[in-house]
Amino acid sequence: MSDASSPLPAGAAPLQPPRAIPRSRPYLRLLLIVPALAMLGIGLYFQYNVEDGGEVSAIKLTTKPGMVGQAAEAVANIDPSNPSLYLKVFTPGGETKLEMHKDQPIGNGQTWNLPKPLVLHAVHRVEVWDYHWMRHDKELDHITMNGWSVDGQRFHVDLLGRKNEPPKWALPVAAVGGALSLLVLLRFVWDQVI
Repeated sequence: MSDASSPLPAGAAPLQPPRAIPRSRPYLRLLLIVPALAMLGIGLYFQYNVEDGGEVSAIKLTTKPGMVGQAAEAVANIDPSNPSLYLKVFTPGGETKLEMHKDQPIGNGQTWNLPKPLVLHAVHRVEVWDYHWMRHDKELDHITMNGWSVDGQRFHVDLLGRKNEPPKWALPVAAVGGALSLLVLLRFVWDQVI
């Protein structure tokens, strides 16, 4: 028979005390994602939004690649002498005539150093001239500049110097912001699972 003090039917296992309901974890930790994402955004913005510009200290002149450059080289090879080239650089402040490279072949390119560095956007135009001591100098190309590297009719011009770079702190700030964002999200998911 059954014991009067026990409300359980015969052969039933005793009831386990109910498990305590875990307290809900505070979601304030999730608010840390706001500054972490802000760090990530600011770092990426300054890393990838760098104004095109810089300081030009030299100009490199090469023959234009492709058929035009090859045709110009073929015509130049008919004349056994090499041209004596010089450049004229036009800026808002006026015109600057660079030194002459007397009787030198273009080859892989010739480089003219500027007397003083210029801001990239201050270089408006570069003219290539061939010097002749007996007759008037001949303009070979007239190149309007709109960047670091431009093709003219016969020549290709590369501006050499120091380009604007992103600040050194931008990439580390973005990396720390991304890592913190990931850690906050992982911790939030972990708290939800357990």
